[in-house]
Amino acid sequence: MTDYSVMRELTFSSRDEFTRKPIAEKIIKLLNSDIDVSPLIIDGKWGTGKTEFCFKLKNLIEDVNSSNYKVGYVNAFQADHANEPLLALIAEVASLHSNDNEKSEFIRKAIPYLRLITGVGLKAAVGFVFGKYAAEAPSILSEGVDAIKDGSSSLIDQSLESIIKDQVEAEKNLADLKAALVSISTKTPIILLIDELDRCRPDFAVMMLETIKHVFDVKNVQIILITNADQLKATIKHSYGSETNSHDYLYKFFKYQINLPTATKGTEGKSVENNVTHFKTIVQASNVIPQEFKDNEFIYEIPTFLDLSELSLRKIEQTVRCIETLIIFEDKEQSKSQIVEQILMVFLSFVYMIDEGTFQEINNKEIDDVKFLHFTNASQLNVSEYSSVEELGLRDIISIIFNKYFGQECLYLPTGHFDRQRAAQKLSEILDIYKFSAETDYLIKFKDNNSYIYKYIDHTINNLLLFDIVK
Repeated sequence: MTDYSVMRELTFSSRDEFTRKPIAEKIIKLLNSDIDVSPLIIDGKWGTGKTEFCFKLKNLIEDVNSSNYKVGYVNAFQADHANEPLLALIAEVASLHSNDNEKSEFIRKAIPYLRLITGVGLKAAVGFVFGKYAAEAPSILSEGVDAIKDGSSSLIDQSLESIIKDQVEAEKNLADLKAALVSISTKTPIILLIDELDRCRPDFAVMMLETIKHVFDVKNVQIILITNADQLKATIKHSYGSETNSHDYLYKFFKYQINLPTATKGTEGKSVENNVTHFKTIVQASNVIPQEFKDNEFIYEIPTFLDLSELSLRKIEQTVRCIETLIIFEDKEQSKSQIVEQILMVFLSFVYMIDEGTFQEINNKEIDDVKFLHFTNASQLNVSEYSSVEELGLRDIISIIFNKYFGQECLYLPTGHFDRQRAAQKLSEILDIYKFSAETDYLIKFKDNNSYIYKYIDHTINNLLLFDIVK
C-alpha cells in the first residue's frame, strides 16, 4: 500500500534514480509558457512510480514557483468512494486558498451547480469528501461545508417543478461556477494534479474526464492527469462499448501527453531499464540483506539478461522481499559458497516472480533446455569456442549450473577425450571464480544426488514455495 505521508515529502533531491527531474523541469517550462497545455496527461504503466513522480513534481513546482502557483493534489481513487468527482475537485481548489472570505464565496457560488449535478446523494458525498477525504487534503472551511450541507438538505424537499427549473438554469449555474474559478485563480493561478484515475471504477473515471473538460477548462487553472493511458482507454471501452474509439475519445479532452520513460542511460551510454536500476536500489536499502550479499556484483547482472518487461517497480520490490525471505531461512553454518548461493537466490526469486509456470517446470525438472535458454535469453554453450575464461558471463554460468539439473543439455563439450579434458579444466577455472570449482564433475560429467549445487537449488525452491509471497 502506498504511504502518502512519506510520498508527500519526496523531492528529486532526496532520490532520483530514474533521472526524472529533467522531465519535471520541462513540464514546468510548458506550464509557465504561453502554450495552452492543459489538460495534460503524464502517462506511465502501472508500477512505474507515477505517484512518486507526481509528488516530486508538485514539490518542485512549489519550490521554484516563479508564477506563484497554488498546487493541489487529488487522489481520484480515494474520491471514487464518494462518486462525486466535481465535489472532490471543488474541495481541493477551495482548500488551496487561505482567505476565508474568498473561500466561502467560492463554495457558495459552486453550490447551485453541485446541487444540480449531484442530486440527493450530495449529503453523503459531502460527508466523505470533506470528512475522510479531508484527512488526505487540506481542511475546508466549516462554514463552507455547512453551506453545501444546507443546499443538499433543501434539495431533498424540492418538487419536480423546482428540479426542472434547476435544469433550465444549468448553463447559468455552470457559467457562474466557471466565473468563480476564474475569480479565485486570477491572483494565484492553480495547478491540479489528479492521480490514480486508472484505478477507479470505469463510470467514475469517465465522470472525472467529463468534469475536467466541461468545468475546469478555464483561464489560470491547469490540470495534470497522472495515469496509465492504456488502462484509461480500456476504461472508456468498458463504459461505452468495445466499438468505441477510445483513443479519439480520450484525446479530445487533452492537449499534451508526457510519457514517463521506462529506461535511463547507464554510465556507458547504454539503456538501462528502470526496474533493473530499482532492483539495485532496493537491495542496497534493505535492512535484511547483509552487506556481503549487497557487495556481490554478480547478483546485479541477473536482471540485465532476463525479460523483466512484465515486472513493475512494485514487482521488483516483491522480488527483493523473496530474497529477504530466503536469507531469513538460511542456515549460515551449512553454507559452502556464498557467491553461488546468492546468485541462485536472486535468479530463482526472479523466475518465481516472472513466470510461475516456468518456476514449477524447474521445480518438477520438466523444463527442456530450449525453453530454459530462451527464458535466460542465452544460447547453447559450446566451451570449445571460447579462448579465455573471461569470455563466459554470468548467463553462461547459470546455464552451466543448471546443465544437468533437468537431465537436459545446455552445455556442449568436445567429444574427443583430450579436448574434453581440456574443456573441463577450463570450466573448473571458470567455476573457481565463483568459488565452486569442486562441483565441476557434477555439473559437467553427470548428475549426482551428492551435488551440493543441486541440493541447494532444491532447498531454495522449497523455501520459495513455503510461503506464497503476494504478487
